[in-house]
Amino acid sequence: MVNRRNFIFASALLGSSIKYKITTAEEESISNVKLGNTDLVFPNIGLGSSSTSDPSIIMHAYDRGVRYFDTAESYMGGRSEVAIGKALSSFRHDVVIASKTKARSSSTISDFKSSLDASLKRLKTDYIDIYFNHSVNSYARLSNDQWWEFVDRAKQQGKIRYSGMSGHGSNLADCVEYCVDRDLVDVVLTAFSFAQDPSFLETLRHTFHFVAINPRLPEVLKKARNKGVGIIAMKTLAGSRLNDMRPYEDQNLTYSQSAISWALNSGYPDAAILSMTSKSLVDELTSIPSYKISKIDHYKLLERYYLLNKENICPPGCDICRNSCPNDVDIADIMRSKMYALDYHDVNKSLDTYSKINTNASICSSCSGTPCLSACGYGLDIKKLNDKTHKLLS
Repeated sequence: MVNRRNFIFASALLGSSIKYKITTAEEESISNVKLGNTDLVFPNIGLGSSSTSDPSIIMHAYDRGVRYFDTAESYMGGRSEVAIGKALSSFRHDVVIASKTKARSSSTISDFKSSLDASLKRLKTDYIDIYFNHSVNSYARLSNDQWWEFVDRAKQQGKIRYSGMSGHGSNLADCVEYCVDRDLVDVVLTAFSFAQDPSFLETLRHTFHFVAINPRLPEVLKKARNKGVGIIAMKTLAGSRLNDMRPYEDQNLTYSQSAISWALNSGYPDAAILSMTSKSLVDELTSIPSYKISKIDHYKLLERYYLLNKENICPPGCDICRNSCPNDVDIADIMRSKMYALDYHDVNKSLDTYSKINTNASICSSCSGTPCLSACGYGLDIKKLNDKTHKLLS
């Protein structure tokens, strides 16, 4: 049955095919890096599995040279970890596996132990290479002594090798600096894209942020590198509206390849993880040209992306506008639902996220939209975007 919603999602996928050069192993489109002061060495492009539960995609990435696999207990209700375990258990010592749990301020050692043991079981392994405190955006999540005691015990027991924090919210830079200054983490998984690279911003001469406003992030990441903390970038595609860019790409360079290349060559992250939800996407993301491409060619694609999407993309996790809404609408989660639908093409995740929002966008139709519009640091028409999201997902 084809209803309006299915038609919209199907239409969003049109034009997704592209002809690009798939590099061979001999062309070394991805290269090995050492992660900070750890002893982990792996190719600099890893697979992010937040929307992947198909073991064949995981295995295809392995065959394409990917050796870093990122997951979390919450991804696809645990099915992501199951897929990685099923695909990679025979190659366990040849890969680096990272997983995550949300160490809340009130959680206990017992809570953390239960989460870790459940992840180990799903992953079919007796150790995790990097275990992250997931999606940190407050000091409270970092000041729970129970978490750090748990980390020390788990390392001594050999259940985790290294620990870290991940984040992409408005307090990301402060949280990373808190950990770096206190020598609390071995690795940081951070939102970082060309939109946060000072050299790109200087060239563009626009206020250009698709992730939360973190003007201090490059400075903090530089401090982390100087202290030997490993840095892995995520959200390097700055929104992933890939279909918008297909008319401007050619077989030598796609938008995704350009965005990844810019982030990896910025001097901040050691490596990057990308959401890989199909074998064709694995091929594209692991085929970054190793031959010389001028910076201006990269820049043209990235600038075009900005011009096409500057009025439509909300920074995930920014949440600056939340307190401005008189009805306490969860604007960030509404925008996240829209992102899952139109950018990631993950229908189920989009609908599930939107259905769990306590105060959704239905109330926005009777509001002038003035409070959130004036609060948005990017000048987005939040009411208009919320109205569209509600019509799409309700």
